[in-house]
Amino acid sequence: MRKFKTMMAAVMMAALPMLLGSCGSDPYYYDDYWYDDWTWGNDYSNRPDDSNVSDEDFFVSMAQTLAGQWRGDMMAYELDDNGNVIDSLYYSTDIEFKQYNSQSISGTGTQYDYNPDTDELELKRNFSWYIDPETGNIYLNYKTQNSDGTTSDYIMSIAYDDLNLDNRTFTGYLWSNDGYEVDDFWFDRYTSTRASTPKNVKRIKFVMK
Repeated sequence: MRKFKTMMAAVMMAALPMLLGSCGSDPYYYDDYWYDDWTWGNDYSNRPDDSNVSDEDFFVSMAQTLAGQWRGDMMAYELDDNGNVIDSLYYSTDIEFKQYNSQSISGTGTQYDYNPDTDELELKRNFSWYIDPETGNIYLNYKTQNSDGTTSDYIMSIAYDDLNLDNRTFTGYLWSNDGYEVDDFWFDRYTSTRASTPKNVKRIKFVMK
């Protein structure tokens, strides 16, 4: 399992209040060597141009690449009304994307967030997902349980231009639609399951607004 280096984590924490000052703008990649040269957002030779961004075959291929199991690091940041970081949580995460069928650009998935020190499961969430054919953005819709027993949608998105996706690596930023959370993640493809079993499953520490 790839671990964030201490120095890198310190740089991230120092830089994030400035980088996230405006949730409407894309975050700046502060360390290019984190990312492979090949990305869907910039270097894929078959990326549709502006006049044909809804190329069906392109986004089906993108969804087929996304489908499967991923494992890696996720740092979740809570933001205030001005986009400043006020809390953070680090997880070791497993996430799986399933297509509704082999030609669809949508599907379902499950996310497992583990304590990186004990490898105990702290949070499990099911979601539905789709790729917007107009923008290439990926949207994840998590169903959250309210105190009155009802459920509500909690939607997060990965901007197309921030996306780094190939058959081995999946990196980017998950932004909440309400602007109060951003998750920085780096995942690798995997096929085996974790040996550990969940013990005390907890909800995320900070409250999403």
